[in-house]
Amino acid sequence: MGIEKVIPSELELVNIFGVNDNNLKYIKSMFPLLKINVRGNVIYIDGDKKEASEVLRILDEMVVMSANKEVIDQADVELLSKINTETKRNGKKISSVEIIDNKSIKVKNINQFKYMEIISNSTVTFGIGPAGTGKTFLAVASAVKLYAENKIRKIVLTRPAVEAGERLGYLPGDLSQKIDPYLVPLFDALEHFFGNEKLGYLIEKRNIEIVPLAYMRGRTLDNACIILDEAQNATSNQIKMFLTRLGENSKIIITGDETQIDLYKKDYSGLRKTRKKLSNIDEISVMEFQNSDIVRNPIVSKILEVFPEK
Repeated sequence: MGIEKVIPSELELVNIFGVNDNNLKYIKSMFPLLKINVRGNVIYIDGDKKEASEVLRILDEMVVMSANKEVIDQADVELLSKINTETKRNGKKISSVEIIDNKSIKVKNINQFKYMEIISNSTVTFGIGPAGTGKTFLAVASAVKLYAENKIRKIVLTRPAVEAGERLGYLPGDLSQKIDPYLVPLFDALEHFFGNEKLGYLIEKRNIEIVPLAYMRGRTLDNACIILDEAQNATSNQIKMFLTRLGENSKIIITGDETQIDLYKKDYSGLRKTRKKLSNIDEISVMEFQNSDIVRNPIVSKILEVFPEK
């Protein structure tokens, strides 16, 4: 007895099957021993149970993408086929990506998986989108993975020293103490992978550097993954300065939310201008997350829908 998959009637079949059934043909090419037939909005899969279940998983993911109004092409189907998927207790699909020392992360939607693939294949990656989509955490995870695979020798993380509703000069302490609050999300992500003791050792040896953006000027970084977080709070000149730190065998990841600018004048933000200017360069890629990609409490996406863009 084979497996049947009913595509919800409200979804466009052409988006799932592809123009001229290209997506469906690609799935068939990946599983040549299966019999896969379509009648209306029902897909019939017959053959090896394990392979049939894998096709069903891919189709389930495609249905979710289509329901989220995402256009599905062959590249998406290929990415979905690479994901090692488990099922959470609440029934949601999650994907496992090994990062370091048998420590894996759960990639919770196709855009998160695409993001990590883009970072792997590009020299410069822009990760743009609202809070809670995993932009910073996945950027750090990608850098740690590159480091663990000996593809780079150094991880450098930086943020502009601009904060919501306060000014740096009013914070107590010396420069190091003033900067620390900005770097907490980056420390948290690194500590997740390395642990506190090893992270301290790597920082001491300068294999990992976490510095304010202003301190990047004049440097050239080879064999490194360099992450600029909260880039919406950097000017065009600052982002240009940051990009030109790129040395041999290095990658840059720039993350930001273009709706959450904390600069005194929002027009000073250079993130949107810069990434649009550079988007046609082959080695530079842009990943745009949507509210539907938010993986925090579901109410977060509802809250963001209420507030207009700044």
